[in-house]
Amino acid sequence: MTLRAGTNATLALLDGAGGQQHDWQLDTKATYTIGREKGNDILLPFSWVSRKHAMIQVESNGRHNLIDLGSANGTMANGRRVLTPTRLHHGDRIGIGKSVLVFRQTGEEEPSATVYGEAAERTVAFVEQETVTILICDIHDYTPLSELLGAHKVSALLQSWTAGVSQIVTRHEGMVDKFIGDAVMALWAGGSSPAHAIRQALRTALAIAAFTHGLKKTVPELPWPLKIGAALNTGLAMVGNIGVDGKRDFTVVGDVVNVAFRLESQTDAKKNLDLIMGEEAAAYLADLSPYFTPHRFTVKGKSEPIQTVGGSFKNLDAYLQHLTGPR
Repeated sequence: MTLRAGTNATLALLDGAGGQQHDWQLDTKATYTIGREKGNDILLPFSWVSRKHAMIQVESNGRHNLIDLGSANGTMANGRRVLTPTRLHHGDRIGIGKSVLVFRQTGEEEPSATVYGEAAERTVAFVEQETVTILICDIHDYTPLSELLGAHKVSALLQSWTAGVSQIVTRHEGMVDKFIGDAVMALWAGGSSPAHAIRQALRTALAIAAFTHGLKKTVPELPWPLKIGAALNTGLAMVGNIGVDGKRDFTVVGDVVNVAFRLESQTDAKKNLDLIMGEEAAAYLADLSPYFTPHRFTVKGKSEPIQTVGGSFKNLDAYLQHLTGPR
């Protein structure tokens, strides 16, 4: 992964007086683990820090995301607990127990209104509602894989994976919204019909599955060929430039996104259920049978089961060959 010029980043540990005790460069890897045990990239040997407390994930565009790894004491970003992956900006402060770290990135100005312990003010440049297609792909068995390979090799693996996945999504007219550890969220919004976007998302899922499986040939340290699960969902969402403290990023929010993540967690290669597609996405397609079969899932946040169709990547490949629509 090659970061763009001007995206060099560091993380500095502050002392009680606000001075800098230690700093770490964050511009050579795809992920950086934070914890108290040896082997972490950012070692904080304090009792209030979990063995593997948090992680900073670097996207191919130079963005840095802070992710809590289920720590006992939690991770704070500018006074707010990190519950979902949170983008870091120059000057943001990370709180881990009594430890305070500051994130700095070349090319960004210090935020004028960021005060540690105070809630940040939300600003919106524009927001509009439109039909989007969301694709979530996640590497299966990632936790045992991490334990076998170790942090250094896993970081190199994720670096290769995110770079390859980014190219695949772009090649199929999509946009990477974010990488979350071993998962990617891609979207198709505007510029084409929903049916075309869904077909492109399906082709993307199949290409990512093949690419991920093929990493065993280029990364011989892998103990087994990697597999992914994929979920595709289509629906109305709020799309726009949403940000904090005047820093705005294009993103998409709404139930269509939440359901996509929930459906991906239901994928199961042992049941030939590599891909799950929401009911609205399936409604835009024809001739789904016999390639896909109906499924109902009860997911968090929904009082009624979700209607879906699903199948294996082998069946998806056969279906895409059957399609006569534009590629």
